[in-house]
Amino acid sequence: MTEEQAFPAHVFDALGVEPLVHVDPIGGAVRVVEKRPEDGPITLMTLGASRLPSASGERVELAVEVQEGQEGAARIAMQIVCDDMHANHRVPPVGAPWRNSEPFLSGTRISAILVTPSRWGAAFDEVRASDGALVGHLRTLRLLTDAEAAFVSAQGWEALVEAAGSLDALLDVERDDAVSNPGLRGNAPVFLSKLHADHPPRWVTFTGGELQSVTGLESDAYMDDAANHEVWSVDTFLTRYPWIAGFVREARPGQTALFTDDSGAYTLEDD
Repeated sequence: MTEEQAFPAHVFDALGVEPLVHVDPIGGAVRVVEKRPEDGPITLMTLGASRLPSASGERVELAVEVQEGQEGAARIAMQIVCDDMHANHRVPPVGAPWRNSEPFLSGTRISAILVTPSRWGAAFDEVRASDGALVGHLRTLRLLTDAEAAFVSAQGWEALVEAAGSLDALLDVERDDAVSNPGLRGNAPVFLSKLHADHPPRWVTFTGGELQSVTGLESDAYMDDAANHEVWSVDTFLTRYPWIAGFVREARPGQTALFTDDSGAYTLEDD
């Protein structure tokens, strides 16, 4: 069995049940295969995503677990990821949520996609050639609300499953948030200028794992001098400037909040 044959063979053999091939592709030559194992949820998989070129050279097919009647949600999620793979030549990262500003499934709170290990282990996740060589992966996509994605960013996937009560509790795309948005951890870093000693934050940016804050009075020359910067923890920053807390709880990676006073009101400036 060649490397090219390894991907369709893996998809067709996965979970030990006969595949149902959907008639309609989700883009180009990417087709969808449906499996209904007795000991697990309905699982949809791509067949052909591994042929999309990636800058890293990694090759992947995609899988999504859904409840009965929600197969369309899985197709939409796989379509989004395949479109990104085609346009940007990248594969979705494991453990790092892709978050959208609005839900991408109509009538739901689902606005994020996360790649995690599957419930089935390496036999499902790893695509191998006949000689045992690893040639790619079958990546499982999780469909999350924004609060759940924020929770994963702060505490990890396994913590989200534990907080939700089970993996199956995260299948229904029509669910409410399984957890509340935790915001950044209290010990996460805040990079700020020393002008904060006398002036409040004006622009605060959430990069995904940290905050960056400026007062608006810093010149380019001031910012270029490393001696004019320091690092606080989020807890310290919010103790000093409590009105920033609302933004920290709700911020998505790449967002910058403009504060004009200490009321807590802010204007978002998305990257």
